[in-house]
Amino acid sequence: MTSPLTHLPGRQRAAEPENTFDRRLIAPMILGAVLNPVNSSMIAVALVPIGIAFGAPPAQTAWLVSALYLATAIGQPVVGRLVDSYGPRTLYLIGTSLVGIAGILGALAPSVGVLVVARVLLGFGTCAGYPAAMSLIRSEAARTGRDSPNGVLTLLAIASQTIAVIGPGLGGLLIGVSGWRTTFTVNIPLALACLVLGALRLPRTHGTAQARGARLASTVDLAGIVLFAATLVTLLLFLMTPRLSHTYLLAVAAASGAGLAWWELRAAHPFIDMRLLAGNLPLLATYGRTLLTAVVTYGFLYGYTQWLQEGRGLSPTVAGLVLIPMFAIGIVVAAATGRRTEVRGKLAVGAATQILACAGLLLLGPGSALWWLIGVGLVVGVPQGLVNLANQSAIYHQADPAHTGTTAGLYRMFFYLGAISAAAANGVFFSDRADTPGLHHLGLFIGGCAVLFLVLTVADRSLRRIGERDGATKPDTAPIIPAQRRHPMALTTLDERTALVLIDLQNGIVGLQTAPRSATDVVARSVELADAFHAHNLPVVLVRVSFADNGADVLPGRTEVSGGSGAWPAGWDVIVDDLAGHADDIIVTKRNWGAFHGTDLDVHLRRRGVTQIVLAGIATSVGVESTARAAHEHGYHVTLATDAMADRDADTHQHSVTKIFPRLGETGTTAEITELLTKTRDNDKN
Repeated sequence: MTSPLTHLPGRQRAAEPENTFDRRLIAPMILGAVLNPVNSSMIAVALVPIGIAFGAPPAQTAWLVSALYLATAIGQPVVGRLVDSYGPRTLYLIGTSLVGIAGILGALAPSVGVLVVARVLLGFGTCAGYPAAMSLIRSEAARTGRDSPNGVLTLLAIASQTIAVIGPGLGGLLIGVSGWRTTFTVNIPLALACLVLGALRLPRTHGTAQARGARLASTVDLAGIVLFAATLVTLLLFLMTPRLSHTYLLAVAAASGAGLAWWELRAAHPFIDMRLLAGNLPLLATYGRTLLTAVVTYGFLYGYTQWLQEGRGLSPTVAGLVLIPMFAIGIVVAAATGRRTEVRGKLAVGAATQILACAGLLLLGPGSALWWLIGVGLVVGVPQGLVNLANQSAIYHQADPAHTGTTAGLYRMFFYLGAISAAAANGVFFSDRADTPGLHHLGLFIGGCAVLFLVLTVADRSLRRIGERDGATKPDTAPIIPAQRRHPMALTTLDERTALVLIDLQNGIVGLQTAPRSATDVVARSVELADAFHAHNLPVVLVRVSFADNGADVLPGRTEVSGGSGAWPAGWDVIVDDLAGHADDIIVTKRNWGAFHGTDLDVHLRRRGVTQIVLAGIATSVGVESTARAAHEHGYHVTLATDAMADRDADTHQHSVTKIFPRLGETGTTAEITELLTKTRDNDKN
C-alpha cells in the first residue's frame, strides 16, 4: 500500500503506472518552457523590417530586445514565488494567456512603443513556463518516489536549444510569407495550445493552493519586490548602455540593493530569503556559474556572429549556416549525456571546452579558413550541450522543494542577467564595428569568465554528492527511498489519535542561520500545522530545550547551546510568539536532543490516546531525528513534515530526510499533511 501523502490530489492517472513520470505533463511543460526562446530568437530577424515599417532607428528597435529581457529578468523570481504559493497550473494558465494577449497586441500595434509594451507582456507571460515545469517535476518525484528527472530535464534543454536553431529561420520564413507582424501573431496559436493542454493535463491543487494564495495576500513582501525591481532595472539599464555619464545608475542600483538586503533580512516573509541563500552556498555557486555561462554563450552568439559578417566578410546567410553545427553539436551532446545524473564532470568538461573555444577566437583573422570557423563553432557547441543541462540538474537537487518555483525563477534571472552582460560587452568591444581586434578583446573577456567558471566548479565539492547520492551511472528508475517503497508503513490516515509535536521552536534556536530553509519559514509552516490541529481539536505539543542558569544540568562535554558555558541570554528558551498563547497546548521541557528521554512527553501522549505523531522543528538531524527515532521505538506511527524543519547544514538535513526518515515513518509536506487531515476528518463526520 502506498502512503496517501505521496499523492497529488485532483488528477486521475489511470493510464499511468504509479511509479513513472506522468507523460501527459511533458507536452504542456515543453510548450510553456519554449515560449521565451521562441520570442527571443525570432525577433532578431524582425528588427530591421520593424524599423523600416515605422521609420525607427536601431536605438529604438533595440528596446524590443531589451524590454523582453528586463521583464523576464524581473518577472522570473516573482512568478516563481507565485508558483510556489498558488501552484503551477494557475500561473501557467495566466502566463500563457498573457502571451496570447501580447500576440494580438503586437499584430495590431500602430507604433514601436506599443510593440515594446507587447514585448513586456511577452516577457512576463513567458516567465511561468520554466518555474511551472520545475515545480511539476518536483511534485512528480514526490508522487512516484523517484528522484531522477534527468530524462525530462534533457527534453526541456533540447527543446530550448532546438528553438535557438530554428527560431531565426522560422522568423525569416514567417516574415517572407506575411510580414513581420507574424512574429507576434504566432504566439496566438501557441498560447491557445498551452491553454488547452494546461487546462486538460496540469494537476488541480483544490483547496490547498487557494489557501496558500489567500495567506500570500497578507504576507506578500511588496517592499522587497519593489526594491528588487529597482535594483535590477537600474543595473540592467547601465549594462545595456555602459557609459561614464550613466554611472548614476550604478549608484541607484547599489543603494537599492543595499536597501533590499537590509529589508529582506528583517522581513517576516521575505521575497528573497537572504538567510536561505546564505545557508545554501552550493545554490549560490550554481547561480554564479549560470551567470558566467550566459556571458560566455551569448558573447559567442552575439559577438562571433557579428564578426563573421563584418570582420570576416560573410553574408548573413553563410554566417547563419556556419552557426548551425554549433547548435547541432549542442543538441547531440545534451541528448547523449542528459540521462546521467553526475554534474561535476559535465561542468568541468564544459568549462575546459569554453576556455578552448575562447582561445580559438584569439587565432581568428580576416583570412581564416571556413573550416576553421566551423571548427570553432563545434567546440563552442560542446559546453552548450553540457553546461546548461548540468546547471539545471544542480538547481533541481540543491533547491528547497518548498521553494522550487522561486529557485527556478532566480536561476533564469541570473541567466538573463548574464545575457545582457554579454550584450553590453559586445557594445564595448565592438564600439564602431565588429572587427578582429574587438573580437580578440572579447575573447579575452569571456575567456576570463570561462576560467572563473572552471574555478567555481572545481572548488564546489558539493557537486560530487549529487552524483553520489543519486547514482551517476544509474538509470532514471533508481528509487529515492527504496525502504519506503518496498516496506510502506501502516499509517494511512491522520485521525483523532494524532498529535503534532514541534521541536525547539524557541527564541534562542530560531535566531540561528539554518538550511535549506530559514527558521522563519519553519515557524510559518509550523503555525500552519498547529492551526490545522487546533481546528480539529487535536493535541499540539511544543517542545523546548532549557538548562539551569548556572549550567549545572548540562552533561560534561555538551556544547550545543551557547558554547556550553552556561551563560544563556534571558528568554532564549521561550517558545516563539507565533506559536505561544494557545492555552490547550502541551509544553514539554527537555535537557537532551530527543523529546522523550527524561520528559513526560510519552505520558501526555498515552493519556490522550495518541498513537500517531506529526513531527517538525529544528534541527532536522538533531532534535527532530532523535525524537523520531524514540517515537518509532515507543511504537508510535511517525509522520515528518519535511518542509517544516531545517538544520544548520543543508547536507545533514537532506541525509535525514532521504536516508533516515523513510525507515522511521512517512514523510510529507505541510500542505499534504493538512489536506489529508482535513479530508480524513471530513470523511469521519460523514
